[in-house]
Amino acid sequence: MNRSVTLYYLMVFIFISLSMISCKNELPTVVTSIITDITPYTALGGGDVNTEGSAMVIERGVCWSQTSNPDILGIRTLDGSGAGPFESKLANLSPNTTYHVRAYASNSAGTAYGNEVTFTTGSNNNLSHKRIIADHSIVDDFVRIPQRYIDEVKKMLVFIPGMSHGYGYFRGAELLEQLDPRFQVSLWINTPPPRPSQEGLRLGRIELARENFYTLQSGIEAYKDYISTASRADNPYHAIWFGWSYQSTWENAPGGGIDPVYNVRWAGSSKNGPDGNLRWGLDSEDQILTGNSVSMNTYIQAMEQYIDYCAKNSIPTTMVFSNGVVDGNESSENGFQRELKNQHIRNYVGEREEIVFIDYADILVHNNAGEKYVVHWNDKGTLRPHQQIHPDNLKDYNESWEVIAGEKDTVEDHIGEVGALRLAKAMWWMLARIAGWDGVSN
Repeated sequence: MNRSVTLYYLMVFIFISLSMISCKNELPTVVTSIITDITPYTALGGGDVNTEGSAMVIERGVCWSQTSNPDILGIRTLDGSGAGPFESKLANLSPNTTYHVRAYASNSAGTAYGNEVTFTTGSNNNLSHKRIIADHSIVDDFVRIPQRYIDEVKKMLVFIPGMSHGYGYFRGAELLEQLDPRFQVSLWINTPPPRPSQEGLRLGRIELARENFYTLQSGIEAYKDYISTASRADNPYHAIWFGWSYQSTWENAPGGGIDPVYNVRWAGSSKNGPDGNLRWGLDSEDQILTGNSVSMNTYIQAMEQYIDYCAKNSIPTTMVFSNGVVDGNESSENGFQRELKNQHIRNYVGEREEIVFIDYADILVHNNAGEKYVVHWNDKGTLRPHQQIHPDNLKDYNESWEVIAGEKDTVEDHIGEVGALRLAKAMWWMLARIAGWDGVSN
């Protein structure tokens, strides 16, 4: 064999060897999930191992610290092995503290890290009766409400302004009464609210400039006057919250500038807003991306106005924070940015000492077995997880309370009877807490 042929085969051998070495040293790829279920001491995170690299992922989880770029040399969780999504419980946190989190995945080639996310823990007062959070974790606790507090809720007048999704509370309340006659309800829709009674929860709404509940100051003033008028007429509302619909996602698709923190474009509708019907983001800094002064903080500021107004005028109305819907826009940028908006409300609520919050989104992304439904948006090859309504909550019941395929509702709330009933159970629990129940005593 001549020298040139020998040299050729030697170069081929070296090339193949280097390629094999390279292939044997590929790290996994992993994405960090948004942080949810935040309390003063715990939070829920996780990630998704998109690819395992050149070898099986033998360890995965999240790591966190109070400084940027946390790694596995510090605090971390161990959450199994292999590819796919996983959840992580962050524990032993400190109240009112900002943390940085990264998901990680390790194989024989080393450890890879996902994108970094941050969150802030809440105040150390979760046991205060003035801080009430109705989410998926309390849905089944409606059966523990003492009869005396059920009777107190039956004296209440509740107003849920908004659009079609809000009907889920109404349909759910009807179903709960059918399931358990103790939870009686009297619905009023687009009629004057009924006078005081002890026969059943008076639950309803009137057509009063829907989005103006938060987008426009003149609309906020109109709602204040309406609340005040009811109180002066000796028929005050005991609780009011906004029934979100598709405001986070519809009419204006994701567009504008890319948010440098979340690497996402914003979407949504701000009908009757001061700048018109435009997409919107989380805070005032997003105006440069959307051209819209309306943001999720606009809603938060409106709620604070209502709370202050009721307090200063001795109006006995509890203003309840709520968040948005989780149906539609599955596995898309629109669905992902919608979850960021829902989580923004949770983050704010977690920092407030005295607040009432019904987590519509969290109640519906979990099914009756407690399973959370998570899907993925393929962001140019990177799979980014976001929560979506659980398919079980799109189903209905038959006369024997067996779950069946969902059917078209007479009044469309975009969810099934299974989901609507979950909302009603959480609502009754929350209203009993507002009435004075500590959530523990029978």
